[in-house]
Amino acid sequence: MAYADYDNGNEPLSNGWRDWRFMLILAGAALILVSLALPFFSQRISSAKVSFSDGSTITSHYSTLVQGLNLTMSKSPVDAKLDAVDAILTPVSHRRSGYGWMIAILQRPSALRRHLSLVLCLMVPLLAAAAGIGLTIRSQRTPVGLARGWVPAAINIGWGALLGLFLAWCHHFDFSFTLRAQYASGFAPGVGLWGAALGAALIFAGAFSFRRALHENVLDWWALVFVVALTIWLLIRFKPFPYVEIWKFVEDGIVVTLRIVTTSFGLILLVSLLGGLGRISRSRVIYFISSLYVELIRGIPLLVQLLFIWYALPQMFDVLGGLLMSLSPNLQAQGQWLIDLRLSPFTAAVFGLTFCYGAYGSEIFRAGISSIHRGQMEAARSLGMNYFQSMRHVILPQAVRVILPPIGNEFVALLKDSSLVSVLAVSDLTRRGREYMARTFLSFDTWIMVALCYLVLTLFSSRAVEFIESKTRFER
Repeated sequence: MAYADYDNGNEPLSNGWRDWRFMLILAGAALILVSLALPFFSQRISSAKVSFSDGSTITSHYSTLVQGLNLTMSKSPVDAKLDAVDAILTPVSHRRSGYGWMIAILQRPSALRRHLSLVLCLMVPLLAAAAGIGLTIRSQRTPVGLARGWVPAAINIGWGALLGLFLAWCHHFDFSFTLRAQYASGFAPGVGLWGAALGAALIFAGAFSFRRALHENVLDWWALVFVVALTIWLLIRFKPFPYVEIWKFVEDGIVVTLRIVTTSFGLILLVSLLGGLGRISRSRVIYFISSLYVELIRGIPLLVQLLFIWYALPQMFDVLGGLLMSLSPNLQAQGQWLIDLRLSPFTAAVFGLTFCYGAYGSEIFRAGISSIHRGQMEAARSLGMNYFQSMRHVILPQAVRVILPPIGNEFVALLKDSSLVSVLAVSDLTRRGREYMARTFLSFDTWIMVALCYLVLTLFSSRAVEFIESKTRFER
């Protein structure tokens, strides 16, 4: 058998079913499946009365699971403080087990919308059990004795199951440890939760013991995207005020930011392609126009270009419209149209980003096309293709692989620089953050949330670009 099937060329990586590590993983998987049928929470909050120092009270009732109580406790009225919280705990009957809680929430669409996070937290241990069983079965069918590709999944989902179970427990008291300390006995984890946690720990320990047999990292940079996104979610749940309000205020700004970036990037690719082809054109006129565009735009900051488009461009339209109207009576309609022409904030933002990043993209396309050996063009032309056919079918498909990494970096830079369009009255993520800060004066909390949102978007984009690049990479 080839050496690649063994760890050191002479020893299998495991002893099959008799390997204690597989036995540990299978025991953990079985323990999770059994524990989810055992009681997780014996009591739940059915109603709560929150009292404040000014004498005001807020009473809430919860049909399935407590939610929003932590926000009510942390958001006190003006010039008042939290005085007391009186919660009524009622026994849980048919929903005591992990399976019972999931079934009860999934059966009611309204409850699913409110408590989807609890269902996801309880499903992670099931995924850990499935990963452990899959690792064991696939390992028995491989000559090397270990399915290497399943080991990182079992490790990551194993510790993820521990985290999921902890967060499922936190749902029980709405992530308020003040409330948990006040009713400690009612919020004690059940035997099912402890058993599932032990099972997840066994799967993690058994899978992690195979770590030395791997030739790749257990974690990759996709994990950082998950960590930052989880940080946002934890801020919202553990400190709902002000982070819940900040999130609700800026979430529409995230949509606007993504619309601007995706629309601009599509136009940037088109402008960059035309500019790159113009930069290598043999026509002096086309080459001069393309080079002039690239050199001028790259020398002006993006913020200045955006301000020029928003404030100065309308004055240029007025001058051009008046000039047309003075030249001929037949041009009155066209001149008036130019005078009345005004760009919307969204259009001005897209136009500014496209105009600026198109210049940088033109140089990327020019360098990518120039990197392809001229013999490729000569071979295509010898087959009877014209210039445009040669570019489309021979040169550009090869150049795309070369320009993909820098174009991906340009997309990430575009995503960050899109924050500058807030000066054009575009309600993007940055502007929504500024509006909330101006209204509440919560500078630190607001910009922490805005920064984390941008970080998730940029990290996800970077990982997506790396994935696409890995699928198109070729040996030179």
